[in-house]
Amino acid sequence: MTSSTHLGFEPLINDSLLCAAQAHSSRFGVLGHPIPSQLGNDDLTTITLLLCFVTIAASIAFTRNFISRQLRNFFYEVHSEELNNVTSNELRFEILLVVIDCMLLGIASYIAASEKIPGIFVRDTVFTNIIILSALYGGYFLCKWLMHFVVDPVFFGGKKTIQLFKVQLFITACSTTLTLPLVMLLVFFDLSVEKCIFYFCSVLILNKILTFYKCWFIFFRQKGFFLQTFLYFCALEITPLLAFSGVWLMTVNNLKINF
Repeated sequence: MTSSTHLGFEPLINDSLLCAAQAHSSRFGVLGHPIPSQLGNDDLTTITLLLCFVTIAASIAFTRNFISRQLRNFFYEVHSEELNNVTSNELRFEILLVVIDCMLLGIASYIAASEKIPGIFVRDTVFTNIIILSALYGGYFLCKWLMHFVVDPVFFGGKKTIQLFKVQLFITACSTTLTLPLVMLLVFFDLSVEKCIFYFCSVLILNKILTFYKCWFIFFRQKGFFLQTFLYFCALEITPLLAFSGVWLMTVNNLKINF
């Protein structure tokens, strides 16, 4: 019996469909698009968020009298004896909340960068990327407060400088309590990034408005200089924020892989 090759027919493997598939792909297959990692399924991220939740709840429980006192006196003049009426435990809780705020912002910005900036993060370095982004936020707070401690004592004295620092620390700690619920919704319930960005911008604007008010109240209220307050606020609050935005974008572009 004569084989198909002797009769002039090609083997079945060379049919038209297979030839078309081979013409559009290599012998090793087609390069697919990597699937972005889901933080809700990441154990380290889940444990971190749970620890953040427990720490914030404990901090509010242990310092509720301090928080209520600060809220009552926020829009009024604080005397020196009331200014110094802050225990070391309350100060440590505030600093801890600032650290938690950096971690939460790192998680949220990682998700936003994954969806809104071209490229993709490496799956095996998810938590490392979050730590790097969180460290950027920590560096932003440290640099901004260092600038205040360098500039403010020269013009306003050390007592008012410490007063403003404690106010900024309290405002940032309060922002942490507003950030945690949204980050948990973003991670575990797939809340849209657009809504999260709008919410974070609202919290940031509120933070800056309160900071601007306290800068005017502490430094310029008795002098009545509103323009000087605006220039001071732009130099020590807005400029560091814009510089941080540029550093954040460069860092994200270096961490992501572009195809």
